[in-house]
Amino acid sequence: MRENIVGRRFNRLVVVEDDGSRSSKGDIKWLCQCDCGNLYHALGYRLKNGLTKSCGCLNDDKRRERFKDLSGTETDNFKIIDRAYSKNQRVWWNCICKHCGQSVILNNNLIGHQTSCGCRRGASKGYMDSIRDPESRKSTKPTARSSTGVRGVYFNKRKKRYQVFINVDKKPKYLGSTSSLEEATKMRHEAEVEYGYK
Repeated sequence: MRENIVGRRFNRLVVVEDDGSRSSKGDIKWLCQCDCGNLYHALGYRLKNGLTKSCGCLNDDKRRERFKDLSGTETDNFKIIDRAYSKNQRVWWNCICKHCGQSVILNNNLIGHQTSCGCRRGASKGYMDSIRDPESRKSTKPTARSSTGVRGVYFNKRKKRYQVFINVDKKPKYLGSTSSLEEATKMRHEAEVEYGYK
């Protein structure tokens, strides 16, 4: 005798009744009510094995969450600047590591689970001390991570632009980007004057 699953909940679906139809293998199709209000027909084994979790709205919600605009938002570890690109159904974002001010490109999953751009893994004690030191944060000397020779200016290889940052109240502030290192240097120096750097 086949199991009666009427009234049981499977994720977002509650089974209403046997809809009277069968699959080619004889599996029962059940009429279900989804939490979103839609009625949906699902095979019993797919419900019980977790293969069918909703009428399709769950995938839509996940897709919306995945493509949600994170520009201008922050987590404990990163400040999200803007969208970088999309690849393999994932959105990648231009971010700033709050621990060292380095620019990095991350997807949603990495933003939520990664604790830094990598600066906290294997970095020398001297380097980590320097980025935590308030006086060091107000220095104009290039950091060890700077590839441009200008502190707070990093080259985005994908966009082929120089991104400019400065630390304000111990937090990185994004100043903008430009295709010219000279212009980026000028932006950084003007900000240093504005924020009282040495």
